[in-house]
Amino acid sequence: MLAPLLLLGCATPATDSAADTADLRTCDTVLAEYAAEEAAIRTCDDAAECGQVLTGTSCGCTRNAVARTDADVADFYALQAEAGELGCAFGDSTCDCPEADGYACVEHQCAWNYVTDPGRWGDCRAADGYATEIVAVAVEGDELVVGVEYGGGCSTHTFSTCWPDGSFMESDPVQVSLELLHEADAPDPCDMWVSDEMRLDLTPLRVAWVESYGTGAGTVVIHLGGFTADYVF
Repeated sequence: MLAPLLLLGCATPATDSAADTADLRTCDTVLAEYAAEEAAIRTCDDAAECGQVLTGTSCGCTRNAVARTDADVADFYALQAEAGELGCAFGDSTCDCPEADGYACVEHQCAWNYVTDPGRWGDCRAADGYATEIVAVAVEGDELVVGVEYGGGCSTHTFSTCWPDGSFMESDPVQVSLELLHEADAPDPCDMWVSDEMRLDLTPLRVAWVESYGTGAGTVVIHLGGFTADYVF
């Protein structure tokens, strides 16, 4: 913007800098409005009110938030788009797809009616799903971050954690052998080579450790796909 000319004997044109500043939108502001709008459209008194899936709120299909069926979600998606344009960080999500039987109203918020507790790992093995090449494994907080590569590209692919034997290998620190179950919503006819990063919740492992050893802090050495990572909590 060109600065106003200063003319001798004339008043300097006033600028509306305060108004300009007030119009600026920050990530903190937008994300606060986004969270408030999500909470409002998810409010419920009965499960029958719920059923509108808020796509884009998670990278796991049944981890997406759920709103009331009669909720007007236009403002919610407008705020989601605005946050995306500003490059705001929405936070991490768990990239799995627990089986659900419809919807529930939990503490007056619409949610999925999970068939099994999503906080517990199911009885599965990597061999039950599609082939996957694991290229990196790390732990960040309570998440297992796994770099994967696989063939496909036309179907929706999901990954979940398997702990086939459900046991700790006694050592100091203890160790576990985990596997990664790779599933798709339909047979994938494409043969593109896909690279992706999965973030999987490790809370069930910490809960099992506390139940076995009776304390709230510890370390578990995780073995997955030929990689090793320490989970410290």
